Amino acid sequence: MYPYIFSIEIPWLNINLEPRFYGLFYAISILISSRIVVSEISRKKINLNEDEAMNMVIFIFFAGLIGGRTYEVIFEWSNYYRNQPFWKVVAIWQGGLAVHGAILGGIIGFPIFCYIKKISLAVMLDIGSICMILAQAIGRWGNFTNGEAAGPVTNFWTGIIFPKGTAVDYYAQGAPVHPTMIYESLGNFLIFFILWKLRLRNFRPGMIGACYLVMYSILRSILTPLRMDNQYFVIGDSKILAAYSISLLLILGSLIWIYSKKLWLSDLKINEY
Repeated sequence: MYPYIFSIEIPWLNINLEPRFYGLFYAISILISSRIVVSEISRKKINLNEDEAMNMVIFIFFAGLIGGRTYEVIFEWSNYYRNQPFWKVVAIWQGGLAVHGAILGGIIGFPIFCYIKKISLAVMLDIGSICMILAQAIGRWGNFTNGEAAGPVTNFWTGIIFPKGTAVDYYAQGAPVHPTMIYESLGNFLIFFILWKLRLRNFRPGMIGACYLVMYSILRSILTPLRMDNQYFVIGDSKILAAYSISLLLILGSLIWIYSKKLWLSDLKINEY
């Protein structure tokens, strides 16, 4: 539960080399996702070669990174970034990425890439959703090693005591807390395995992507009460949990998409409908 893989002091440069587990989990996610993308593109006979597929992975990764950071900065602007030097806005190495922002970044990035390459957006969203939920499952262990994104103090058997100096210990003060990031990681792995099986069904393109958005939004909504770092929309004197609002919009949008396009049917059944 410490953020650094190792720490090496470089005296002549007066710096410490401290690679983080969080970055390692990102790298693992990208490597596995790239192989899934290449495999699925080949299986679905999409008109992309391996180099183009890898370019897509990198493009969508940065779209998600920018989206995740932008979301975080917007919601934490008045609490933190407004009073900091401007370079802090892009200082992702100091933490501050929001998964809903990353999802929205991907939703924006995929149409751009698919339009440029003239390939099916729905098919690529299906592939991307499988990679995204797996990356989320792996990435939550980066939150664990950073000591962040946990829940309230608890006496439940799953409670974990985080080390001094971590974000969790600032409020827990040595007491066990719900390891919410681990709960979510396990839930994300379950969603990944469900989507991995569903991808072999003869659904219309877009069904897997829609199922991902619905299932993850439900999982996040269930776990939101067990997060101590929730963000809010402030409307007048009212505060609305952002996680609930974004999740509700994603669920409604996905269900409308499923119903309007009849995504639960195969192309053959659509023709017979």
